[in-house]
Amino acid sequence: MYTKNISVDLRHRYAWVCKLIDACQKSIARYPEGRLRIYRRGENIFYYHVTDNKNPNGKIIDKNDHALAESLAQKTYLETILKIALIEQQILQSAIKEYPERKLENVYESYSQDRKSLVHPFALPDDEFVQAWMAKPYKPKGFKDGLPVYTTMRGERVRSKSEQLIADRLYVNGIPYKYECPITLDGITFHPDFTILRLSDRKEIYYEHLGRMDDPNYAEENVYKLNTYARNGLIMGNNLYATFETRNQPLDVSIVELLIREEFR
Repeated sequence: MYTKNISVDLRHRYAWVCKLIDACQKSIARYPEGRLRIYRRGENIFYYHVTDNKNPNGKIIDKNDHALAESLAQKTYLETILKIALIEQQILQSAIKEYPERKLENVYESYSQDRKSLVHPFALPDDEFVQAWMAKPYKPKGFKDGLPVYTTMRGERVRSKSEQLIADRLYVNGIPYKYECPITLDGITFHPDFTILRLSDRKEIYYEHLGRMDDPNYAEENVYKLNTYARNGLIMGNNLYATFETRNQPLDVSIVELLIREEFR
């Protein structure tokens, strides 16, 4: 449901809550009148059907009529959900109306060059933030002689046709990334395939493509690597993502597109 963009998330949540309200209202209308009262005596549970406020104890429900007790319990649950959803709907309406269209990061971007030269921005606009991030030097892993050459649209060399495809999809979709930028964990240097700058929260996330999972030695090495990542706070589905491939199960491009759309923006 969440896109890591607050304004978009508010609208998505509002639409979902509105659908929930409609569904609850329609469902409640189909349930019997009244409410359920539950009374326990030792190990025994008794259910009562309350239909009149003048008789708050209600009428005991026959033990063989368990469906009535379930219906009344479900109705109360839906009524509680509806009450909370109506409150949230009002809050979301107000938040959507009041949430500023202008991002803090865009204030500096709107200035003239003369004014920019006098200001130290609290938050750089996205394009300047990306430029500064991309400009930080790093030493990639390097290639051994005799390996096949795969070149991306951005003009960099990668290790496989699948990595070439992934890099090109990131590039076309405007996702800032670094290829095989080193990180050191537990005293060991790793080179994640792609270090991505997610602009919605300006966090670095990591993407590994594991392309030979039918090779036992390769699989074992990468299990060790992923476990080391996890021990150091790189958690799959949070700030670490992966795609997998074998000889009979090639890279699914639709999954790459899904990750770009839902996680990398």
